[in-house]
Amino acid sequence: MGHKAKWEYFRALYERYRKAGREAKRVMLNEFCWNTGYNRKYAIRLVNGPAAGKPAERRAEDDGRAMAGQGSPSWPRIWEAAGYPWSVRLKALLPGCPGLASATGCPRR
Repeated sequence: MGHKAKWEYFRALYERYRKAGREAKRVMLNEFCWNTGYNRKYAIRLVNGPAAGKPAERRAEDDGRAMAGQGSPSWPRIWEAAGYPWSVRLKALLPGCPGLASATGCPRR
């Protein structure tokens, strides 16, 4: 079965799978895996993912803030001001930085 045929089969299966009950989903998934040769877990990700041809919803990126409204994270500024030390040295440097809010208070090593 070619890629285009697999894609058409998936698009035909997608809506039926979403509306089906548990037992019907099991049967459809077994049939889909048998016909396409896809691994079962991959097939589950396909049919549980966003609709065919639509992009997935993007999650908001984690900017390092523990809670909303706390401003931008300070560790990148501290890391830059310290001359980009590697992780162990950065970890040792952080307790010595007063306030962690401004990188100007960090001694350059």
